[in-house]
Amino acid sequence: MPTYLDYLLRRLHDAGGVIEQRRLTLLSDVGPASMIVNCAGLGARDLVPDPALRPIRGQHVVVTNPGLTEFFSEDTGLSPDLLCFYPHGDTVVLGGTAIDGEGVLAPDDNAAAGILARCAEVEPRLAEARVLEHRIGARPTRATIRVESGRWEDGTLVVHNYGHGGAGVTLSWGCAEETRALLFRQVI
Repeated sequence: MPTYLDYLLRRLHDAGGVIEQRRLTLLSDVGPASMIVNCAGLGARDLVPDPALRPIRGQHVVVTNPGLTEFFSEDTGLSPDLLCFYPHGDTVVLGGTAIDGEGVLAPDDNAAAGILARCAEVEPRLAEARVLEHRIGARPTRATIRVESGRWEDGTLVVHNYGHGGAGVTLSWGCAEETRALLFRQVI
């Protein structure tokens, strides 16, 4: 993800975009604007507010690469225990967990041990790999992804784009295109 996010950030800067960071308690605190695109993820729960938004806790373990060159992912159905590994040069990202309704961002040692055991069962070389780090995140999830537009009383166009859960990267280009279309349609 860091490589992909750096790529997207470069594209934004190359197109003249600017990122401003500040803490908001309500989306309306953004100030006067002709249009706002709300991609606040879990923050939308309070900003909008949107009580339908909930976290799904994900945890991955990053280990030294014992020589793997191929990705592996198994469909584990509705289980919160995922099974995948993704080699990235000198490291391998092992996954993972998907715990609905939980947003705690501290590493869970039991979950990490389970991740390592599941992955080593498929690829025994991973049993001896050294743990480098734990990656924990809370995926913003809704029953349906929210990509829709509306106008505030002052005429500000607001397009919401959040709630993708663990499929954020997979759905990002399509949802971005829909967001662009909503902006373009409303501006004409």
